[in-house]
Parts: sequence; structure tokens; C-alpha cells
Amino acid sequence: MQPLSAIDAIAPAFTRTHEILFRPFRLGRSWKLAVSQYLGLMGAFFTPLPLFLVLIPSSSLHLGFARIAIFLLLAIGTLIFFVIFYLCLRMQFVNFEMIVTRAQFIAPMWRRYGSRVWPVIAFKCVLGTVLPLAMVPLLWNAGKSAFHAIQNMPNFEPGQPPDMQLFQTMFAHLLGFYAIMICGFLFLKIFSTTFEDFAMPFFILEDITLTEAIRRGAAVFLDSPLQCLLYLILKLILSIAGFIIQYISNLVVLIPVLIVVAIAAVMSIVAKAVLHGAQGIGQVIFVFVIVILYVVVYAALFWYQTGTLGYLATLLEAYAIYFLGGRYPLLGNMLEPGPGEPFTPPPVFPSEEERRDDDGGPPMPMDPAVA
Repeated sequence: MQPLSAIDAIAPAFTRTHEILFRPFRLGRSWKLAVSQYLGLMGAFFTPLPLFLVLIPSSSLHLGFARIAIFLLLAIGTLIFFVIFYLCLRMQFVNFEMIVTRAQFIAPMWRRYGSRVWPVIAFKCVLGTVLPLAMVPLLWNAGKSAFHAIQNMPNFEPGQPPDMQLFQTMFAHLLGFYAIMICGFLFLKIFSTTFEDFAMPFFILEDITLTEAIRRGAAVFLDSPLQCLLYLILKLILSIAGFIIQYISNLVVLIPVLIVVAIAAVMSIVAKAVLHGAQGIGQVIFVFVIVILYVVVYAALFWYQTGTLGYLATLLEAYAIYFLGGRYPLLGNMLEPGPGEPFTPPPVFPSEEERRDDDGGPPMPMDPAVA
């Protein structure tokens, strides 16, 4: 497979996305595959934000047991977030193989990466904790300045014009606080995207350490830095444009749904009026129709929104794979085998029982032929 530029990799990404989701199109399976891609987006990074609130000074809580209760609640919240992060990050491995091999069944791929996912989890957890903690002093100072600016706002008498200079000062402090938060989030997102697009494919396809995978991904990036930077910029543009189009499509789809709901509501009101004297049957029908409409409408909107977001996630993942494929021979041969070259199958990670040799030797994590 020839290396593709950041622009040339867009077209085959659209083609592969349609091959996976629409060829053939099955209402249930296509939606399932799209949603699995959407869930993978939530495995980008893990930041235990609830535990950061424990940094509140003890003087702000007058009772000691209150601080202990808050700590326990935040610890439970962080544990729940971690479980969701684990499931979504493991789904990223599944999504990668799904796009590369056009696989349609998630369960076999899910079982394949049971133990392989933990080094990536540890790496992302450490970075997702250390980097935000490094920003705590900046956020603390900016937040304290904004709080003092609001606290020192004078009380204005009725009819008295406000002091615009004070409002501008308060707005500047608040803007600085939110700017630090947005910049921190963007930094984590860019770092996570670069790691997932340039390092994780090496780790998924080969029996190497995560450090070696990061080294190889960095080598690819440094080999053509301008194209890689252009790729990251174009991926950001595709993401923003995709979210805008997805939002507009939701509004367009909502119009006929509201028309159907209005018609059904009118029919239920008529039924209630007609059956008003029939021992409350009209009221029961009215309530029943309203409940059914509520469930159906929200289920349909949920199905459509998650499906369209999954389509966008599939497109972005395919774009990353095709951009790297021309620069990674093993991946490129799996995407587009050359003339006369056999298709290279994906690695097979056996179960724990199969990984142990008869003599209790070291495990064999993948097919030696692929290695």
C-alpha cells in the first residue's frame, strides 16, 4: 500500500465506512457496529475529576465527617468512571480490528483483547491523572481570582448605571479560568488522539511492549511531520464538520417526528372526548397513548443520534487507519494486499488456557506466522 497524504486518505476512509455499516445494511447490526465505534470515543483518556475536589482545603469544611463522606462519594464516582473507561477503551481495540478486517461480530474480538488492554489503561490513567494535577495550581489561582472579583462586586442602587469596568474585570477573570480548562482538555485530547492513531496500531497488531509501540509511532510522526500535523488538523476539521452535520440532521429528523406526535396527540384527545363518559376509558386511553408516544419518540431519537455519531466515529477511525496504513507495511497489507501477495490475517490472542504450553512455559500471545 502506497503512503497516502492527509487529504488522499479521506476518500478511502469514506469507502471503508460504507463497506462496514451499509454493505449490507441491516437495521440492527449496522446500528450495533456504529454504536460500538461511538462508545470507543469515551475511552480517549481517564481523568479522575471527582477526586480532584478532595483538594478543597479542610478549613472550608467545618465538620470532619463531612469531608470523609465527600471523599467516599467521589471515590465511588471515580470507580464508576473507571469501569466505563475500561469498557470503552477495550472497545477501541475491537473497533480497530473491525475496520481493518471488516469483521461483523463483536464478541470474538472483545474476548481477544482481555489482557492486552491493561498496559494502555495504565498508561492513560497515569497521564490523565498527572497532567491535570499539574494544572491544578493554574486553575486554583484563576478560580480564586474570579471568585474574589465576583465577591467584591458592589451593590448597585436601583436606577444606578453599572460600572462597566468592574464587569469587564470580572469577565476577564472568568474567561481566563475557562480558557485554562479548555486548553487543558484540548491538550489531553490531542495527546490521546496522537497516541491512538500512531502508537496503538503497532501495539494491537504485534507482540511488542507499549514503549516500543510508542517509539515506532513517534518514528512515523518524525519521518513526515508536516503530513502528520496536516492530518491532525484535517481530522479536527472533519470532527467539527461532522458534529455540525449530525446536529442539523437531528433537527431535520425531528420535524416529521413532531408532526406524527402532534397527530397522535390530537387523536388521543378526540378519543378522550368521545369516550369521556365510558367509565374513565377515555382517560386511560389518553394516558396510555401519551406514554407510548414518549417512549417511542425518545427511543427513535436515541437510535438515530447514536447511530449517526457512530458513523462519524467510524469515519474518523478509518481515516486514521488509512493514513497510517501506507506508513506501516503490516497494516497496509491488511488493508490493501498487493498483487500476488496473500492477505495478512489479524493476530490471534488465545485464551488463558491456550496461552500456556504443556510444560508450563511462557505464553504465546499471537500467531508466530504474523510475527
